[in-house]
Amino acid sequence: MLDRLPRRAGLALDVSRHALRVAARAHRRIGAVACDAWRPLPVADSAAVLALNVFAPRDGAELRRILRPDGALLVVTPATDHLAELIGPLGLLSVDERKQDRLADKLGPYFESAGEREHRAVMSLDHTAVGLLAAMGPSSWHADAGALAAAIGRLPDPVPVTLAVRLTVLRPRR
Repeated sequence: MLDRLPRRAGLALDVSRHALRVAARAHRRIGAVACDAWRPLPVADSAAVLALNVFAPRDGAELRRILRPDGALLVVTPATDHLAELIGPLGLLSVDERKQDRLADKLGPYFESAGEREHRAVMSLDHTAVGLLAAMGPSSWHADAGALAAAIGRLPDPVPVTLAVRLTVLRPRR
């Protein structure tokens, strides 16, 4: 993203220290700050030209606060068949069929849609990647580590897994 915005700096915000270390190394013009998405973000009012929200909580008022009036919010959410091959065998949580409705309810007062599209691909993941993927999603709060490891061991290695996401571009309401 920063390569397409040559005179801009990036700031990664996450609660995960591991994710922040990875983000900080991703580009020479990116910084990384630990924060909780449910608290005020450590960003000045109207400072961001673009905010990218990937599978993260969304506080519409706070995201609107940090975006410039001519800015954009890009939200990445899972489609209903995201990781479909893993949901049953690993007991992962499925994607709520009302996800897009909830997104519109939460962000609608602050943003208007400027477009959306779906992106789909099939990934070939080894057992280690499957374990890491399961550990970073909401299912990790509900899964027994031993049972999850055993279930992963029963999968083919590598396993084809569907990546299915919806990319929604939103503009601040005036």
